[in-house]
Order: sequence, then structure tokens, then C-alpha cells
Amino acid sequence: MRIHNTDPLRFSRLKLMGKSPAHYAAYVPTPTGAMETGTAADRLLLGGAVVAYPGHVRRGKEYEAFAAKHPDACIVTQKEGALALGIAEAVNKCPDAMRLLKGVRQETIYWDFNGRACRGTPDVRGDGFLTDLKTGETSDPRFFPFKVRRFAYHSQMSYYETGVALSGLPPVTQSYIVAVEQAPPHVVTVYRLTEQTIEMGARLWRTWFEQLQVCEASGQFPAYSQSIVDLELFEDGELLELGDAAEVVETTA
Repeated sequence: MRIHNTDPLRFSRLKLMGKSPAHYAAYVPTPTGAMETGTAADRLLLGGAVVAYPGHVRRGKEYEAFAAKHPDACIVTQKEGALALGIAEAVNKCPDAMRLLKGVRQETIYWDFNGRACRGTPDVRGDGFLTDLKTGETSDPRFFPFKVRRFAYHSQMSYYETGVALSGLPPVTQSYIVAVEQAPPHVVTVYRLTEQTIEMGARLWRTWFEQLQVCEASGQFPAYSQSIVDLELFEDGELLELGDAAEVVETTA
């Protein structure tokens, strides 16, 4: 299978290599309700139009006609819109979050890494820092680090930092994540990524990148295994270590 590599590589596509090259090759984005809510909140906080559809579901001729009247808007259901407004209000009340959301917002940057065209769109590129806005089920410091590892948020920020450096923009010395819960009361927690965390993220995406280039050169995008796998169950209490990126398909923004 020959996959063209002329399109600039997005992190959202690259991280599928953490699941398997076959998943990378077959990538088709499928928005969910949670993702739509997160996108709407992004628009409300970072700029862009959001329109609530009065119907119950976003399909059918009535929805198509509604969407045609709002071609550039993020269209959400009434429920999604209410949640997005609550998220935006909660973030607006957090001084640290608002300070870190000031800067160049959602500007796509392009760079070349090891002969491969790449692209990225950080939520905010400020004076010496990058910030990404994440919405989801938790912003609790006890649990959010697990989500960071699961969805490779630290790797995404490292990827963006590399892009800023290679595109000739002013250097970035710090990255942040503004995490906000989708469910009321929409608790906001601001995270500063340590140098060690960014280095871990860099190792992760560079490993995927090297694997991708091998796959593109060979035209082979294998799945989990090319041979029969022995199935061995574990005794109760034993843990199967799945690694940092066992699951890389996001269900939330």
C-alpha cells in the first residue's frame, strides 16, 4: 500500500502510529458529540462562529439546509451549545487560564523535519510559550496525567515546540495545558509541562515519525502482528503494561 507523503503531517494523524501503521493508513476522522462540544468551546474562547441547531439531531434535509446557511460556523445541538457556553464562562473566570490564552490563536505553522513536510496549529502561541485548551471528563490532577499519557498530549506539545523552532518563529521555552471539564461545574486546571515531560513526549513522537518513514519508504503499513499471536491470560492481580500510547484515538477535544 503506497501512502503519499506530500501532505504536511499533522500530529493527529502521526499519533495513530502509536496504535498501528494500519490505523495510520486508514485514518478517517469521526467527530463525536464530546468533540463537537470541545470544538464549540474552543471557538467561543479562541475565536470563531458557533451556532446552535434547533433540531434534535444533526442530519436530514432540514439540518442540511441549516448548515448551508452557516458554512463557516461550528454547528452544535442545543445541549452541546449550553455545555460549551458553560465551559467558556468557567475558563473566563480563571485568571491563569485567560493569561495563557493571550497570543496568536490557532495559526497554522509549517516546517520540515527530516525531509518530511509537517504542520501544526497550536491553540495559542504567546510570548515564549504555547498553550493548548483541552476539554474532557476530568481536569483533576490525580487523574489528568493518565489522560495526558493516553492521548499523548505531552507529545503533541513537543511536536508543536519543534515546529515553532524549525519554522523560524520566536522560540518557545514553556508549554501549558488549560484543562476544563465538560460537565458542570466545568472545573478548570492549568498545567505547566515540565522539561522532563516534554522530553518524554519528544521521544514518543520521534519514534512514531521514524516508523512512519520506514512504512512510507516500503509501502507497507502493517497492523498489530504479521503472525499468529499466542494468547496467554494473566492471573488475577497481575497487570498487563500497555505503554504510554496504547490508545491514541481521541474521544474528546
